[in-house]
Amino acid sequence: MGDRVTTPVLDAPATEVVPRVSLRRLSPALAAWATGAAVYLLTTAYHYRALGIAVRPAKLFFEDWLVWDTGHYLDIATGGYTPFDQYAFFPLYPLILRGTDYLPGGVRVAGPIVTMLIALAALIVVQLLTEREFDRETARRTVFYLIAFPTAFFLFAPYNEGLFVLLAATALYAARKQAWWLAGLAGGLAAGTRTFGLLLLLPLAYEYVRQYHRPRWSSLWLLLVPAGLGAYLLYSWQSAGDALAFAHAQDSWHRAYAWPLVPQWHAVRLLGSQPLLSAYSLLYVQQLALFALAATTLVLCVAGPWKLRRDQRYLLVYALVLFLPLLVTEVGPQDPLGSIHRFLLEIIPIFMILGRVGRRDLLDRFLLLGMMALNVINMLTFLTKNTFVA
Repeated sequence: MGDRVTTPVLDAPATEVVPRVSLRRLSPALAAWATGAAVYLLTTAYHYRALGIAVRPAKLFFEDWLVWDTGHYLDIATGGYTPFDQYAFFPLYPLILRGTDYLPGGVRVAGPIVTMLIALAALIVVQLLTEREFDRETARRTVFYLIAFPTAFFLFAPYNEGLFVLLAATALYAARKQAWWLAGLAGGLAAGTRTFGLLLLLPLAYEYVRQYHRPRWSSLWLLLVPAGLGAYLLYSWQSAGDALAFAHAQDSWHRAYAWPLVPQWHAVRLLGSQPLLSAYSLLYVQQLALFALAATTLVLCVAGPWKLRRDQRYLLVYALVLFLPLLVTEVGPQDPLGSIHRFLLEIIPIFMILGRVGRRDLLDRFLLLGMMALNVINMLTFLTKNTFVA
């Protein structure tokens, strides 16, 4: 049997944007967050043993989280955009980190803790959004699948993934509640967080047109989305003399664009040239499997017993505008799919559909155990400063 179908109320007044919540109502998100935090903190603590480190001062607990891109976020937070290639990292998350530098422990301790709290807020909003569209049980599975996903530890690590998920989910939820000022504000902040935050304008505009069929004064709030990117362009022009510094800085990170599915085909070819159990072959298998899982859930959005209702198609638009760029983005000859499995975290409808599909207990357990096992393995790889998941 399919999930219970509920029809959202689209005429809720703006005063009801923030729903009445209690610890009991939020227990799925809180439980998912607490489980994820426990797993990640224990993995961090015990990985010292694998490295042969007998004693680690508590004040250095988060040091091994501060690797790869986190170093750039910390540098921007404390010293600004130097060198030029750091303009590829959008400013909102470094600004938040900068604020944590005034808290006990400074940016290297308070930063990861605040990031973990952002992840909690993201799970709460994703739960509320999923409950509004489906039901409580689907929402419970959705947040657990999100926190168990093989790269979900990036929600807790000092990266901007958790912040983007929080802002995107807030924008989508506000649009359904007709709080367009909040949808535009959250969308604008998302555009200041990630390169593709600007694309939130498309699902928000789609939902606006679906509800009203014609422009109203409230549609002007959606201009806040491109304004978020515009603010960064203005800053880049003033500080670096190049309004498109974020795009030009991408050259330093070997990101390029190819024809659709060419990066995936390159990964398949590289897989065939590697020993069966080599580190790279395992990486390619995981990337391609997660890409296929995401593509399958998008198909299920429009076909089969779990397809979205007509009024929910803004979720499909959101998923597509974030998924389609992954078809054409390539990152160097050795790892063409780059961080594609990390960016899948931001496509919230993937986890909503899994939340519906996981209604069967056996499949639910298989998804949770399989994804969390890969999650821990990937986190250990990340902590040991291995490039395969950075």
